Parts: sequence; structure tokens; C-alpha cells
Amino acid sequence: MTSSKRFVDQYDVILLDLMDTLMFGGNRFSEEQDYAQTYRRLGGKYHSDREVQWVIHQVYETMSEHYADPAYHENFRPASTYLIETLDALGLPQTDAARLHNVFAHHELGHVPDGHCQALQQLAKTHRLGLVSNLWSEKALFVRAFRRCHIHHLFDTLVFSSDHSLIKPSPKLFQKALDQFDTPTHRVLFVGDSPERDMATAEALGMGTLLVTATGKTTYPGRKAVDICALLDQL
Repeated sequence: MTSSKRFVDQYDVILLDLMDTLMFGGNRFSEEQDYAQTYRRLGGKYHSDREVQWVIHQVYETMSEHYADPAYHENFRPASTYLIETLDALGLPQTDAARLHNVFAHHELGHVPDGHCQALQQLAKTHRLGLVSNLWSEKALFVRAFRRCHIHHLFDTLVFSSDHSLIKPSPKLFQKALDQFDTPTHRVLFVGDSPERDMATAEALGMGTLLVTATGKTTYPGRKAVDICALLDQL
């Protein structure tokens, strides 16, 4: 850690986005994805390969449409709900619905690089940390992944959209995290990868913002853009 004052030292709390900020390689949804193979690997036997492929594809397509529609920012239900509705619409029984949701969650799940875990461990020594994530599936796999790489305990609060049927940029989701800290919003830094879903609302609420990108090149004029590992050494 450098001895000079860092950019982050003007803040007491750091709130972070998850996908493409801390976790990478997730959101594996495309026509080429073999959801049926995942289903079999997880022990699924009830549904045919064709049924599994069709159900997961339909859930993802419907959720993608709603995700892009501002009318759903405060009514974006978790994948488990969409999955049950899709099974009904296709005339399929809800048998093994929980396992099908697990398939969806495994394809949404990514990994947290070791360097990012180490950066969080260092940041937690000087700042209180929180997470505000747009998560489509329910959180169990993600919490397990956090525990596996020893970062779960570093967070004062984990706010997953699937717990609240809210998605960023709704200020209500950000507020759920802010309510956990007795800290003025100007002393809170939000770190995320989306100018529209992260930066705009965080700034409107009075937080500082930091845009992270894989390349370190900003597409958001006037804002710093770095990989989160650089929070320690470059800011």
C-alpha cells in the first residue's frame, strides 16, 4: 500500500457492482450453450434435453426483454419465478423446477479472480464494503462462491436484486445498501462497470463513482476508469 493519500481515502464506504466488476466469465447464455449437459451434470433426469434447452432459452429471452424495459426496473422478479411461468406456458410440469433454476444460476455464475479477492481483503482493512448486484438467479451459488474465495465476511451488506425484484438503475436498490451504513452519501464510493445502470444513479444519490473496465479506458468522460486491483496502487 502506498504511503501517499489514495483516491479511495476520501471515502469511508465502498459499494461494488458484481458482474464484470468483481466477477467475470459469467452470463453464459447463447444458442451454443448446452444447458442440457449442465442439467445432467447436476443430476437432472426428468426433462428431455430438448425441454431443458427450450425452457432455459425462453427464460433468458423473456428476462432479457424485461431487463431492457424501464417498466421492469422495480418489478424484475428472480429467474425462479420466470422459470415456473415458462414451464406453465409450455405445458410442462414443475417437477424439477429447482434443478432447472440451478442450471440457470450455474450459467449466470462467473469467478472472482485471485487478484480481485486480494484487493478486497486489502480494501476491507481501511473501508467498509458493500455489494449492489443485478442478479437474475437467486443468490445461493454466488454466496457460496464468495465463501469459497474467502471474501464473504468482508462485506457489511450484500444486496442482490433477485432478493427484492428491483434492478439497477432503480435508486431503491442502491438505497437498500446505503441504509446499512450510517455514512453521508458523499463519503460513499460506488464502483461499477455501467455508466447507465451504475454511475448515473449513484451520482444522483450523491455518491462518488468509479467506472471499471477491462481495458482501463473510460467511455464515461470525466470519470476514472481502472481495474479494481488498481484501487490500491494507482489511485
